[in-house]
Amino acid sequence: MRKRLHITPADQARAPELQKKIRGGLLAGGTAVALVAGGTTMVVAANPPPGPGNIEIFAKRDMVAIGGYAAQAGQEATIKVSRGGELIGIARDIVDDTGFLEVNHPGGVCWDVVTPNIQGKDEVTVEFADGSSDGAVAGTAVITSVEEVNMPATPEEGDVEGQVDAKGTYGEDVDTSRMEVEIVNPDMRGTGIGERAIGWPADEVPAGYTVEGSADNGEFTATYGFFSEAERDTAFAGDPSVASWQAEPVGVEAQLGLTISEYKEIDGPGFGGCPAGPAGQAPNEPGNVFASAAGDGSLTATWTAATVPADAPAITGYQLIAEDTELGQEISIKVGAEATSATLRALVNGQAYPAKVVALNGQASAPASGGGVMVSADTPDEPAAPAAVTGVEIQDGTLAGSATVSWTPAAANGTPVTGYRVEARSGDTVAVSAEVGPGATPPTLDSLTPGSEYGFVVTALSAAGDTASSATAYTLAAPDLQAPSAPSVVRVVAGKGSATVEWQPATAGNTPITGYTLTATPQAGEAVTATTDAAGRGAVLNGLTNGTAYALKLVATSAAGDSPAATFGTGAASSVTPADQLTATAEFRSDKREWRITGSASITTGNTVTARNATGATIGPATVAADGSWTIRARNSNTAATPRITITSSAGGSLQVAVSTR
Repeated sequence: MRKRLHITPADQARAPELQKKIRGGLLAGGTAVALVAGGTTMVVAANPPPGPGNIEIFAKRDMVAIGGYAAQAGQEATIKVSRGGELIGIARDIVDDTGFLEVNHPGGVCWDVVTPNIQGKDEVTVEFADGSSDGAVAGTAVITSVEEVNMPATPEEGDVEGQVDAKGTYGEDVDTSRMEVEIVNPDMRGTGIGERAIGWPADEVPAGYTVEGSADNGEFTATYGFFSEAERDTAFAGDPSVASWQAEPVGVEAQLGLTISEYKEIDGPGFGGCPAGPAGQAPNEPGNVFASAAGDGSLTATWTAATVPADAPAITGYQLIAEDTELGQEISIKVGAEATSATLRALVNGQAYPAKVVALNGQASAPASGGGVMVSADTPDEPAAPAAVTGVEIQDGTLAGSATVSWTPAAANGTPVTGYRVEARSGDTVAVSAEVGPGATPPTLDSLTPGSEYGFVVTALSAAGDTASSATAYTLAAPDLQAPSAPSVVRVVAGKGSATVEWQPATAGNTPITGYTLTATPQAGEAVTATTDAAGRGAVLNGLTNGTAYALKLVATSAAGDSPAATFGTGAASSVTPADQLTATAEFRSDKREWRITGSASITTGNTVTARNATGATIGPATVAADGSWTIRARNSNTAATPRITITSSAGGSLQVAVSTR
């Protein structure tokens, strides 16, 4: 019997020697199991780690551990967490001589400034001093409830008299065939269970408990059965977790990208002595603060809305503060979260007041200065719009048909500039426009026609009005157009009359990529095509014929033409044969030599399934019902039990299933 290596939350991030154990067993494919869940879902925007290292993400602990990077031992590693392109956490330390480093755990390094609240779909990257890097995407699988269930007591041994149900959810990013639910409690060793950790799915289920489960439509359930209520209670007192792997294994050294979510673990914040989590973070300061006299004994300040760090509490309001330098005290007023202006009254005419604004979210941001204001009884003039932008310059962008526009900032004229609008005009028509903030880097306008002349106009924006510059004429260069490089297909998954293909993007030539075209071509018959925009990283081909092989072709498109056909990475076949999609659970009761096998099929008309053991011996057939369900019951069977069986559909498609034995 092959010993099953359990990956437990308690074990995962202990000592480097334990990490070696995990890498040597788990990451070498020792526990790569086929779930009985139906259908493999696409990993969205996956970035499978190339190995030989692995990134392990503990979502609730806000912890990251990297291991197996022996080639980078002794180097500084920078670990970053990003969400939607925004950096929300960063840590740096030296990789030890085993290639191991962990963040936010005893013996590891702390996150800098703030401990990020790691969530599903966050991107974790590691960059080494030698320029190499790796990355993984946090999985969304979480356990949402764990319940004890009483069962009717029976006098027979080996009957389930108590069970524990662990239920949860997962998103499209999770491949359910690479997900595992586990309960850990060392006290189970002294019971009939005899195991400190019990998991689903399992290659083999040791005597002392049963395990079943299902995963479909974003929800999963793992059911553990016990032969006494005491054993059930001991398991229920344990710590359940769900682990999901990001990439399919490719070869012995394939690394997976692992996310673990522990049900009983408190979500954040930083480990002892490490920075607080986002809930303790103050807002960023307001922008473009401008204070001015507002008439008899008053001043007014305006600002642009402040932002908050990722997962920090939302803005609750703002405070306008004026410093009375004569009395050495501050005068202030608070306004709501939507406000972008406020007025202070009852000030002394003829006295100067330094003014500042802070943003509030339970804490106060750093103050943003609005300058000094001389309060007067005079009624202030209406604010003037900014002066026109000067020094407008245009350069060809790196892509054909693009232009980078720069300028000298406009004079405010007593009114803060809130941003700029940049336009490329063809005659009286605005061909392309963009708006940027007051301190933004020069923008690049794309989708223009190479060799054409445009008038470029930059407009300063403010609350008092907008002021446009004169048009600056510029003719774009017209170089020879270059098509994109070939994209790279990383994943192909067959479905019922469909196929899902995922890829890594192409590199643009000197024209922007406008999209991707995916084509499936049979040996005879019509091809099927799917298209995406330039941001596409995956597509589904529908309307395919089950049992028919289709050759796949993917190209990136641009104004310069199509790229070469995509390459297909290891483990991503360049052809696909749609087939019936199966799910199944299998149990063998040795005392009665009884097989109990149930499941579902996606094709219901005229379809049968057949179960065979690992030697090829037939256990039995079943007809698929109208709702897709099927059942095989074989008592006093002469077909021997094997750790795994194969379910084959007459409509095409097969599934290997782990067998639980009682």
